[in-house]
Amino acid sequence: MSLFNRLSYISRKRKLESFYRLIKPSANEKILDVGAEINPDVDRGLQLIDLYPWKDKLTALNISSEHIKLIKKHYPEIEAIVADARALPWPDKYFDVVYSNAVIEHVGNFNNQKKMAAEIMRVGKRWFVTTPNRWYPFEFHMRLPFVTWLPWHGYLWAGSIISYNHMQKKYVFTGEKLIGIRLMTAKELEKCFPTSKIIKQRVTFMPACQKH
Repeated sequence: MSLFNRLSYISRKRKLESFYRLIKPSANEKILDVGAEINPDVDRGLQLIDLYPWKDKLTALNISSEHIKLIKKHYPEIEAIVADARALPWPDKYFDVVYSNAVIEHVGNFNNQKKMAAEIMRVGKRWFVTTPNRWYPFEFHMRLPFVTWLPWHGYLWAGSIISYNHMQKKYVFTGEKLIGIRLMTAKELEKCFPTSKIIKQRVTFMPACQKH
């Protein structure tokens, strides 16, 4: 297993362990997984939808119809729908728990991130949301070191030159601007979820992920 895959495996495993320890979901509670997907080549099956024992109580949401089709194929007992995390189609406090792993950094600018957070808090009674640490020295999407330390969001400029292609499983020269990734700091996450507890998850010598 490569170092990247090892760190990713450890991170996902610890986040799921934290979810069960902190949230303590029960068989009767309705759970919403925002951004749910099946990607065994990357996460070795360490997704909530893979391991959650009460799948008939689980609703999976993704903006991609292809991801939803794949979820329905593998787990027909899970309710899976296409929807935007910034405009969730349920009434207030419909779910007992809303879970979202590393999705909020993909919805656009900070205003969009605040919209997603507001929707999660609106439809959920409790929530567990994770996102990569803006200041971690390795960017996991592009698999590049230290680019997140560039001023402003200079890592997007670096990624427009060279980045890791997860489909081809190799580094490629992209030649185009990356879109849809905006990494967050702990302070920004706190602004999005002002009543929540921010927990920094340590993977190596410093926290790689933030969750609450």
